[in-house]
Amino acid sequence: MEKAKRASIWLLPVILLSYFVVGFPDGSFTVSWLGIAYDIPGMTTAHTGWILVGYSVTYTLAGVILSWVNRFLKLQTIYFWGLIIMGLGFIGLALSPNFAAVVAFISLYGFGTGAMASSMNSYMAKHFTARHNNWMHFFWGAGAAISPIIMGQSMLAHSWRTGYFVITAVLGLVAVMLFISMYKKVWIDDAAATLEADAVKKSKKFLTKKWHQNVQVLTFFFLGGTDYTLVFFTGAALIARGYYNVTIFSAVYYLFMTLGRMVTGWVARWLKEVSIIRISVLVSVTGIGVLYFTSSVIGMAVVGFGLGPLLPTLVSDTSNCFKPNILPKIVGYELAAFGAGIAVLFFITSQILHFISYEALFYLGLSFIVLVFVCNEVLEKAHSKVS
Repeated sequence: MEKAKRASIWLLPVILLSYFVVGFPDGSFTVSWLGIAYDIPGMTTAHTGWILVGYSVTYTLAGVILSWVNRFLKLQTIYFWGLIIMGLGFIGLALSPNFAAVVAFISLYGFGTGAMASSMNSYMAKHFTARHNNWMHFFWGAGAAISPIIMGQSMLAHSWRTGYFVITAVLGLVAVMLFISMYKKVWIDDAAATLEADAVKKSKKFLTKKWHQNVQVLTFFFLGGTDYTLVFFTGAALIARGYYNVTIFSAVYYLFMTLGRMVTGWVARWLKEVSIIRISVLVSVTGIGVLYFTSSVIGMAVVGFGLGPLLPTLVSDTSNCFKPNILPKIVGYELAAFGAGIAVLFFITSQILHFISYEALFYLGLSFIVLVFVCNEVLEKAHSKVS
């Protein structure tokens, strides 16, 4: 039986709508930080580094322990409790009196966000296809785009604290929807999935060596660095060149990243995951080239369109390469590595740009995306030998 055929007609809408709120932390904080820095005594822009570290560490931890937690809880249950933890983090942040509390509660909702992302990506890799996974990440992009609007309007009307209470109310509605979906048993039956997985294992070859898993995880480490370094530092690099109208670059990046996922969701029925990955890398490299040679926002749009499908498609391809029974472990590590790549490569890039030149950004971005491609091709070659 093909993936997703056992699912209730209500399951995919529940997943897509609920994953919408996973984009809230990234989007809302970019706006709320202005109010937090003003409202909390002694806080400056320099404190964002500690906040990023706190968020990244707990986000990564949630992915690392996913396989262990999955021994006791189903993936959809982990997803639900991740949402609850994220909501508690938002409430705590809204009530935070000082910097220490801000870091603590952002770290808390970082753990919840990591639990949601790793568990649902693992679930999608196990039961659905690259098409569905790209659609799910499209909804993440929609959440990341809308949450700044919610926060901005709340700050205009009252304060950033009100904004987080409003966002928590939205999370509450999603939590009710998830609870009802689990109560009504619309989620795919694990017993049936296990029987299918056993049948698949007899007819399909998988990668089994430890270094295969390590290379797979490393792919996501470089992908995390590619994504965040380009979107954060492109504006600064272009300003160093003398271009000052760069305020729309990040918005264009996320818009076209979301569009890339939507388009890939349409065409994925005709393309294999490896083809999508290769095309996405080629488009991303082309976009970096356009940025480097023209300093045009068109380059940023092309980069976003190319990078957008990579995360969901790489996650989906994991189910083609590794045994179903270890998918939660592998996908958990993948999302953890993605978060680690954001923190580590972001820091390294910031130091290189500061001490050497902002022009290095384009070479670093190109290097990171090429390393993503090389890691994936190594695994594809290894998989072709065992298939």
